[in-house]
Amino acid sequence: MDEERRIEDESPPPRKRKGAVFVERSTEQWVVQDPDGNFWALPAVDEPWLNRRPFEVTDETGLDPVPGHYKHILNLPF
Repeated sequence: MDEERRIEDESPPPRKRKGAVFVERSTEQWVVQDPDGNFWALPAVDEPWLNRRPFEVTDETGLDPVPGHYKHILNLPF
């Protein structure tokens, strides 16, 4: 038991998952993947995250990743 506790104490802390920002090719709409893996479409408004809508990713979806600094521009909470 002591050996198990020692191994648990030495294990690294869980990594914080991050979200990702994309642009959908056909609509040029912002799409965000939150840290839980859910996809959201963000409208072009002042507070896009507060007005987000669920986004369904399909085989036809064309998501292009964008640089992480856009998370701050979009005022994302993660």
